[in-house]
Amino acid sequence: NRNIVISDKKIYRHETPSSANLLSSSSPSLPPHIPKAFKFYIYENLPSKMTEDIERQILEAYSSNAITYQNFKADLVILRLFRSHPSRVFHINDDANQNRSRTRGANAADNAAINLENIDLFVVPYPHASHCLLSPNWKNECMHVDDSLIQSQVLDKLNYYKGDLKRRHLFINTMEVFLAHPLLRTIGRSLTLGPRLSSIHSNVNHHDNDELFEHLIVPYFNDEPGYQPSIIHSRPLSLWYTHPRKYSFAYFYGSTNRRMTRNYRIHRQYFLEEVAMNWKKVDLIGGKPFILEKIGHDGGSESDIESGQHGEQTQKRYNQMKTYSQSVFCPTLPGDSPPQKRFFDVILAGCIPVVLVFNTNTKAANHLNSDGGRNDSERYGDFGKGDSKHNHTSWFSADSNGYTVQDSYPWAKHSSTLPPDREIDYESFVVQIYGGVKNIKPTLEALMENQTEIQRRQLELGKVAKYFTYGAGEDAHVYEDAFSMMLESVIYSLNSGKDYSG
Repeated sequence: NRNIVISDKKIYRHETPSSANLLSSSSPSLPPHIPKAFKFYIYENLPSKMTEDIERQILEAYSSNAITYQNFKADLVILRLFRSHPSRVFHINDDANQNRSRTRGANAADNAAINLENIDLFVVPYPHASHCLLSPNWKNECMHVDDSLIQSQVLDKLNYYKGDLKRRHLFINTMEVFLAHPLLRTIGRSLTLGPRLSSIHSNVNHHDNDELFEHLIVPYFNDEPGYQPSIIHSRPLSLWYTHPRKYSFAYFYGSTNRRMTRNYRIHRQYFLEEVAMNWKKVDLIGGKPFILEKIGHDGGSESDIESGQHGEQTQKRYNQMKTYSQSVFCPTLPGDSPPQKRFFDVILAGCIPVVLVFNTNTKAANHLNSDGGRNDSERYGDFGKGDSKHNHTSWFSADSNGYTVQDSYPWAKHSSTLPPDREIDYESFVVQIYGGVKNIKPTLEALMENQTEIQRRQLELGKVAKYFTYGAGEDAHVYEDAFSMMLESVIYSLNSGKDYSG
């Protein structure tokens, strides 16, 4: 394995043999379900301090380990994939605005102007998550970035963001949605790590100025070399359930801290307390040993814990992924927000996620408040079985902020984000624990006695794992992956939930 060099900094590590950067190969193709007629335009009139400069600086910060937090990297790879995609349009034939973008290496075919009405999507290349992370004096909701800067240097520069064209704009806000700046949180269409707070498909409208907005959830970015689309696609489906697993389950945890009693991570503490009280003589689960390992350092934040010390960051992440790949089950207990990077990491490694199930009758989209308190239910209370078809099942919380599965995970079944036969049925492979953390051990013990059921879940997981990795280098735009699935979802959304006829 070797490192890919971007801006002379080693950031993303990929296994594709002749890759030199995150751009696509010289002759990219379109994966299935992306129509050839689809065209998008990327704004190039935004000042560099809001685009290229942010990308360069954040890459330098990652390379030097000045920033070790890994969760906001998706905007960098998504923007590069947009820029290199064969559906990109470089010129718009629009006399009213007299807009002619710079070509930036476009070939002769790229130079043809496209009429405004034939542009399906306008991409805003402002890497909001990276900007928030890079800017000093972090505050929630990215309030440390001045409103006037976003307004004047981004929003006011969008020549086509008006009238019916507004709904054709896509903002790259790939962070947890409630961390985004209020100016961008409920605007047009935006990519987010989740949860979504509205759905145009269901005609839900929560914007103060009566404008529709829609959040499209995408996976976190995993830059480990063994999980590129070419590697995932090359695995025979049978390998997902025949690959030998040394451990029954693997769970890595960090130091407990006072924050855990004030938010949804309290369930991680409950699990450790359950282990301390009732697992003292437990060495095996279903005849296999298990991994329950503390990482990080006392008093550190979750980001410090999960990424490790500066010099050991990459190695620690690799060791965790290797352990996940050797385990049958991997608990992914609630964190600060409904989605979490660990959930997608364990899927790529072939480890079956294990989640706690909560029942909420509250539609998640009605809530913008992310400051959750301690759950009112008893610690080990029976939260009941939710009904996912009616938006009641949450893997996060039972209270009013218990964002449902459909509103928390990309392209989930019944989310109306793709044609029904293309949506992902997470419940077909995820192990759902009812009744709280006390039932983790008995549930896993019962499953370990049923190898047929384990193999069925592993097979279902293997069918969808490709949708949680982003292709880079020679993998870009060649395989079905997270980026192609995102584009398919955008196209479906633009056509109001109808199949795109092209």
